[in-house]
Amino acid sequence: MSAQESLLQAASKNAELLRGLNETEYASSALEQSQAYLNDLDREIKACNTEVQRLELKTITEFKDHKKYAESSTRRFMHRAVGKKQQFAEKASKEEREYVEALAAENQAKSRLGEWMKNRDEARKHHATLEDTDRIHKSLQAELDALYNSIFAGPSPEFPGEDQKEFAMREAKDAFNTAKQRHEAELQAVKCLQDAERFMTQALQSLDNARSASRMDMFGGGTLSDMMERDALSKAQNATNMVKMLVQQAQRLSPDIQDLGNIDISHGHVMSDIMFDNIFSDMAQHDRIKDSQAQAQREAQNLRGASLKAQQRSKQLQQEATVALTRLETSRRELQQIRQDTFERVAQPPPTYDQAVR
Repeated sequence: MSAQESLLQAASKNAELLRGLNETEYASSALEQSQAYLNDLDREIKACNTEVQRLELKTITEFKDHKKYAESSTRRFMHRAVGKKQQFAEKASKEEREYVEALAAENQAKSRLGEWMKNRDEARKHHATLEDTDRIHKSLQAELDALYNSIFAGPSPEFPGEDQKEFAMREAKDAFNTAKQRHEAELQAVKCLQDAERFMTQALQSLDNARSASRMDMFGGGTLSDMMERDALSKAQNATNMVKMLVQQAQRLSPDIQDLGNIDISHGHVMSDIMFDNIFSDMAQHDRIKDSQAQAQREAQNLRGASLKAQQRSKQLQQEATVALTRLETSRRELQQIRQDTFERVAQPPPTYDQAVR
């Protein structure tokens, strides 16, 4: 087949392949970022699984200790017989509190694990879609490479300007992939910060509940209000731990995100609360809870600011990716045009000298 026939036959196929490549260009860089996100989630799930197993064992141990006092008539009788009824009640109350706290910590860890696994399921679905798109892109690219190699393989001095346009297109492609990858990373960071804000809201609510229970405790609320306070503080601690983990994950995706300040959740002291429970110790704990609230409210504002800034960066990076894509499309059109011009020149060569002078 002559060069003229090959170029004419390849023209429509060339245009078709370029359209398909343009539609699937984003997949490769997005797939890399998606895989990094999945790897991060796998690490978090592994660590959380280990924590759940540890807390399950602790809950079993605390339940056994609690059961010894809750269901042992013999122990109760022996303490009563030797005049230690109050000590028995205090010990039984302590074991019950420790069991409830261990069970709450286990449930919170399982809740965190469920949240991580849910995020991973969603990320896997998105990753599978990107993989399908990337496979299509690679298949189209292979077809285009084969087509061009059959016509333009190696330096093409006989096709003026073609080599320069091809080089410009490759540079534009690299710039687009970089811009798209940065945008995908910032999008994932925004999602992490939004999830962190949700857990921060939970922490603030739990601290508010703890403060209410503490207020009841100061006015004689007894064991019930004390247990309610500890449960709320445990939930607040778990929520702030999730905030910290999510912010760290966002920082790995976007280095522009600053650290949050510390949020100190005061849980009090089980033994001192039993042995020295009075209005003064209750007031001191109430003040510590208020301090924790103030810290959480301050960091909630900082987190909101960080989230808004990340959203702004994401929009800016999206604009940069759009500009890079426009440049890539332009360079492809220019490369396509010079190759189309080559097709036309070969299909309609200039007249010979004899033809020109006739």
